[in-house]
Amino acid sequence: MRTNYNAGACKQFWKKMIEFSLQVECHIIQAILPEMGKLFALSAKVEEFPDLFPDLDDPELKESWNDGLKEEAKGDRNALARLLKSPRLPYGRVEVEEDDVDDLLRGLTEIRFTIRKTSLKSVTDEELESGMPSLTSSKPEVRIGYFSYLLMAEIQERLIEEIV
Repeated sequence: MRTNYNAGACKQFWKKMIEFSLQVECHIIQAILPEMGKLFALSAKVEEFPDLFPDLDDPELKESWNDGLKEEAKGDRNALARLLKSPRLPYGRVEVEEDDVDDLLRGLTEIRFTIRKTSLKSVTDEELESGMPSLTSSKPEVRIGYFSYLLMAEIQERLIEEIV
């Protein structure tokens, strides 16, 4: 429970939190979190905003549209950054304020796209969907990318379960 001291009022209010434990072992999470930080930093560089309206002749409207998309992406990245910096995540606990869920879901999707385009670019969709049978013979960056991808997928799925 938090206390709001706004305008001299001392009202207590609750922030609704979504909390759950991951099914992934803590040592795996702790091993991939440093790499997740690198992938998070890389995702800002890989960020793409395709022209949804290629026939748009108004450059000001187009610039405003892209600026809006970038601002939305910033909120998504901030929600993901809060998750990755959480002191409980290395121990398999996820805590998200209810107001952050939509932004976090989009941020998780963004980082999964980044992982797919970078660490897992040599992996086919069939291999990824079948559980990577050749994981032991894969390069370390592919293995870390795969486990990162699975971790982000589990968090996304559990968040969706919690809000439905």
